[in-house]
Amino acid sequence: MSQSLIDILTSGCDERIFLTGTENRNKYHLQPLMYEGLMQRGSCTCSPMNKDGHEVAEAFMEEIQVGNYQEVVAEQTRSLQNLLKQDYLDQFQVMYGPSGSDAMYIPLIFQAISHPGESIVNIVTSPEELGSGSKAAAEGKYYAGWNQMGETIPIGETIKGAPEVINHFIAARDKDGNVADHKKAIRKIIKDNLGKPIIGNLVFGSKSGIMDDLNIIDEFPDGVMWVVDMCQFRADRQLIHELITKGVMLMVTGSKFFQAPPFCGALLVPKTITSALSSLDASPAAVFGKLFTKYDFPHSLTGIREQLPDFQNWGLRMRWQIAIKEMEAYMAIPASATNAWIRRWNRVVAGRLAMSDTFELMPDMELSNDSIISFIIKANGRELLKDELKVLFDQMVTEEHEGLGDHHKVFMGQPVTYGKSAFIRLALGSYSVRKQMEKGKFDLRNDLRLVDIIEEKVLTLFG
Repeated sequence: MSQSLIDILTSGCDERIFLTGTENRNKYHLQPLMYEGLMQRGSCTCSPMNKDGHEVAEAFMEEIQVGNYQEVVAEQTRSLQNLLKQDYLDQFQVMYGPSGSDAMYIPLIFQAISHPGESIVNIVTSPEELGSGSKAAAEGKYYAGWNQMGETIPIGETIKGAPEVINHFIAARDKDGNVADHKKAIRKIIKDNLGKPIIGNLVFGSKSGIMDDLNIIDEFPDGVMWVVDMCQFRADRQLIHELITKGVMLMVTGSKFFQAPPFCGALLVPKTITSALSSLDASPAAVFGKLFTKYDFPHSLTGIREQLPDFQNWGLRMRWQIAIKEMEAYMAIPASATNAWIRRWNRVVAGRLAMSDTFELMPDMELSNDSIISFIIKANGRELLKDELKVLFDQMVTEEHEGLGDHHKVFMGQPVTYGKSAFIRLALGSYSVRKQMEKGKFDLRNDLRLVDIIEEKVLTLFG
């Protein structure tokens, strides 16, 4: 194979991964191999490479030259299972997709196979705080203009032959930014549609770290195909264990908290579900052949594999390899230690933000993950809107900055909207946590300086 590392690293997904412009960067203003001197506080959006990941990618290049693709998929799957299993009861298989948004299609495939010809009721919480393509995917539409095979697809169009989907989208927050209680709405939708194929999509770790009350799953153990979006992957193995044993599917990615380059998605599917599917006619899966390959599904689902193209996505495999090695390194540290460090980081940085009239922490921060801090930005007595925050974001991540020690550039989370308003985010990733902890002292001077720089930039741009 004559492709370079960067060619492979930026292949096998949609146009969000493409490098364009004179500086050869993706839509997030990042070039995966340009990570030296970058302070990374934007893992909630995207990550470039890092030193450890770069070494993994270089070693993986040799695997690509001689490796058996199916064996590589199998080995990565075993690694994920071993990393995430709490005990022998955690029987799950792994489905893959180019990004977390693609994982949203897989429950549709499963319900189409289980209930051929029937309309599917699809409940989705916090759609505005999920991956950018998740809402379209939930509707059974193509969310992008390119697929993992490098082909153009009709973005925004309904997938021809896909089942009819009746969607119920439940907003993440009210107009004042308070995290909404989704349970009442979910209960009503389920009770109004009993007997129909229902998918219940919850979120545990949205763009701002929102965590749904997962106890709703116990209220409806039957009659609902439950899926929890953990694409930020800011969850511990105990919760994964509890949900898998309840028959819940889990959406994850290796390119958020675990800081692999974008994109690498997966769906953890309990074997109770795959076993039930294995004996059914899988022909409804064929209409999703522009989105998935046969290697994205395990051998136990031979029927589905037979409906899909034989395409080897080495870019996806490289990104997952980087993520898995990072997971191994991070999970080798006691969770009590990493969680305590993250909690302390949150308190210090959130405390600094709260001291300034320029910033206002989003409501209900205690309901979100400690590794993400979400905040409103104000100028001249008013809140900045999304378009203004986008200008701020673009300048913050493209310009060079002083006073950050060994760093001269930063990356932070993209703006997120709620109603007519918007907020911005700072987010830790596993590699950043590990490297800070290796120093043996708690030093947040760079984080506090970053807040100063944001404040100064707001004053420059908006007065």
